[in-house]
Amino acid sequence: MAFKDIVGHERVKKILRKALQKKKIPNSMLFSGPEGVGKEETALVLAKAMNCERKKDDACETCASCRGINAGNFPDVMMIRPEGNVIKIEQMRTLRKIAYLKPMVGKRRVFILVKAEKMTEPAANSLLKILEEPPLFSYVILVAHNPFLIMPTIKSRCQILNFPPVSRGDIEKELMEKGYEEEKARVISRIVHGNLKQAMSLDWEDVQAKREQAWRMFVSLIKRENFALFLRNYAFSHKALIKEEWEQILEILSSFCRDSILFKEKGDVRLLLNPDYQEKIRKTEELVSLDWLMKCLQQIDYAIYGLGKNLNVNLLVSSFFANFKEWDYA
Repeated sequence: MAFKDIVGHERVKKILRKALQKKKIPNSMLFSGPEGVGKEETALVLAKAMNCERKKDDACETCASCRGINAGNFPDVMMIRPEGNVIKIEQMRTLRKIAYLKPMVGKRRVFILVKAEKMTEPAANSLLKILEEPPLFSYVILVAHNPFLIMPTIKSRCQILNFPPVSRGDIEKELMEKGYEEEKARVISRIVHGNLKQAMSLDWEDVQAKREQAWRMFVSLIKRENFALFLRNYAFSHKALIKEEWEQILEILSSFCRDSILFKEKGDVRLLLNPDYQEKIRKTEELVSLDWLMKCLQQIDYAIYGLGKNLNVNLLVSSFFANFKEWDYA
């Protein structure tokens, strides 16, 4: 994989390639952004470009260094991941020892800390020592989903590059190149919230099952019934993947709400996000007002925002359904 293979993030790629051309790569960087958008892949491409034997501002993918890094057996590029649920001080001590040794076979030593926000406080303090006085030939790239959990003293010593969610258009294009039909690609791009990695791993049958589940929930919200069933499935569930599932359900729910608003406003049906649900939406939108749909969309957007801020999922779900119940008594 080279920079051209990274989907989206043109600004970030341009910054990195210019830095490579001018030989001014910072010794410490923080790649920050949502999960599944390409931060780790970009860090690995940068490590290859810094050690590439043929190119100055990219990975050639054919030289011994690039092939070694791809195979995971290049001694001068290390991927450091959490052991269990944290990055431990022992891992940072090992990094510090190796960082002061000159590269064995490459041009530069590169350390990529995946999920850097998982560092324990002792580990972070140990890393800070190397960031304060880094060797000229060693580089540390922190990859983080939640940079707010990283010590301010570490962030202040890093050049921060922000990775936004991958655009729906880019995700659709990638899915269609994978063999998906345009309509299916559009549906998937809608529910993954910019997470390209998740989009590429989803199975269409699973997507269809979630859409049907979201539709049942939408109808229940309109008819004010069966709330207890969804509370049992989500608010009181202990499944590890409940946050990811709930986020997907909410995104699909939002698309049904938007389609209903489109019908209310006599819009062009070609703009429907769920064209295969056209008749169902046409029948249900007659049961509610435009004001109700706008309030529903507002509640969905708030819940999605809360998930993005890592608020308690069970509380978010309970609050979501409680707000709809309150409307009955308003």
